[in-house]
Amino acid sequence: MDNPVRRIVIVSDYGDVRGGLEKVAIESALGLRAAGMDVVFFCGVAPVDPRLEKTGVKVVCLGLTDIASNPSRVNAMRTGLWNPAAAQRLNEVVRNTDDLSGTVVHVHGWTKSLSSAIGPVVTAQDLRHVFTMHEYFFACPNGGFFDYQKNTICRRVAMSRDCILTNCDSRHASHKAFRVLRQAVQKNIGKLPKNVRNVIRISALQNEVMRPYFDDKTKFFHVPNPAVSTQRAAVDVEGNDEFHFVGRLVETKGAVDFAKAAQAAGVKPVFIGDGPQREEIRNANPDARILGWQDPDQVLELLRNARALVFPSLWYECQPLVPLEAIALGIPVVCGDWGAARECIADGETGLLISSVAPNGDFTSALKRLSDAKYAAKLGAEAYRRYWQDPLTMDRHLTTLTDVYRQV
Repeated sequence: MDNPVRRIVIVSDYGDVRGGLEKVAIESALGLRAAGMDVVFFCGVAPVDPRLEKTGVKVVCLGLTDIASNPSRVNAMRTGLWNPAAAQRLNEVVRNTDDLSGTVVHVHGWTKSLSSAIGPVVTAQDLRHVFTMHEYFFACPNGGFFDYQKNTICRRVAMSRDCILTNCDSRHASHKAFRVLRQAVQKNIGKLPKNVRNVIRISALQNEVMRPYFDDKTKFFHVPNPAVSTQRAAVDVEGNDEFHFVGRLVETKGAVDFAKAAQAAGVKPVFIGDGPQREEIRNANPDARILGWQDPDQVLELLRNARALVFPSLWYECQPLVPLEAIALGIPVVCGDWGAARECIADGETGLLISSVAPNGDFTSALKRLSDAKYAAKLGAEAYRRYWQDPLTMDRHLTTLTDVYRQV
């Protein structure tokens, strides 16, 4: 081994699972520790997942309050822009070893509590580092390349004059102003992404969208997040007649658009999740069933009643998990050709890609096509076969990840 790696410092804003980012950070820490690595989990906000310390992972939690929860808006803005105490503590933790050359610092998230003050610490020339892009904050002020005011993908150049003067924030123009200021601090003082030498992307779309914002010398590695590791029996798609949506019932996820398309196509829509558009969905399609939030195992059980999974998310996404969970069960997926979900679908073979969610367009047509039970079953069977030929398991993730650690 040319570049032995013995110690990993994993950096995350949060110490518990609040989404896909934290889930991957924590579970990879557990997996690396089980493989014999010396693992440190450095986070800003408590609580901390109890599994970490139980398995021998050293935990350093700063006990911070994230930007959204801080009762003092002034303090939230100050630490959100630049948190020198967090950076100093991270530097102490990283360098508290006689094996610095065998240490890799792996950053998963920093924008909610740690701030870009950690940038100069992590990218120091004598440290091996890698950042995983779980979103688009390296370039975009709101982290999603999405105009929430117009409910559409934003194709402006990040931090250009056009970008800065456009209120694309989901809440208020003042929030956009803060995000622009934070991005300027990150770019000019934190030197992110300028000084980043190694980046993990979790989808090909991220490479397409983000590569122009990095130095030409920055190395990009493709390490998909783990999805489904345990094989279950394929769903009887042909015997089902429900079309399922899983997620928050909000505009960016295309929930109401699905309700309208389902009514036009004459299919049964089932929503697993909840959110502010619950009543709007009922008004758009009185036949819609809204089941509310369910635990992960219950979601998988409910999906066994699905003819297809419908994933009309309007933004890019990064590597959405739900479509992968569906094809791992042999359920065909309908999703947009503009987002990262397209990468797990072979159009007309394992699912159907649509070009928009406009009324009476190809969205409605795709749902009508899958009304043919035998056609849907054919697509589902092929989806199941292809996923389990090369599944995105945790073991595969860890093998790929440790190979990246050796290379950085």
